[in-house]
Amino acid sequence: MRTYNTTFHTGIQSTPMERYHNTMDGVRLPESTQWLDDCFFNRVKRKVRKDATVSIDRVSYDVPMQFISATVEIRYLPDDMSSAFILFDGQKFPIRQTDKNENCRTKRNNGPAIDYAKAGDSE
Repeated sequence: MRTYNTTFHTGIQSTPMERYHNTMDGVRLPESTQWLDDCFFNRVKRKVRKDATVSIDRVSYDVPMQFISATVEIRYLPDDMSSAFILFDGQKFPIRQTDKNENCRTKRNNGPAIDYAKAGDSE
């Protein structure tokens, strides 16, 4: 490796080591560690189901109910799904893995309830 980096290359008209040292001033540093972390988030778009969940890699996640029926952009680190969030209007809305027992008992405002006892009556 040392020979490669110190050997003259006609394509760049210098050695790789000289080229690196001559262009160091143009290297940009990250704005912050948070900015750098954000660069490595995976991004997926999902439509939120009526039970306020989305699926990522066959795993269900709860999202805030305000996003029901909307298509949202979810960002996450593949090895740390606890960091997953919806990015909407510059704000981060955390999501979490669905607890199916808790989810089935969650009350949602899905419009007027149907009284099935009266559904067959013809008045």
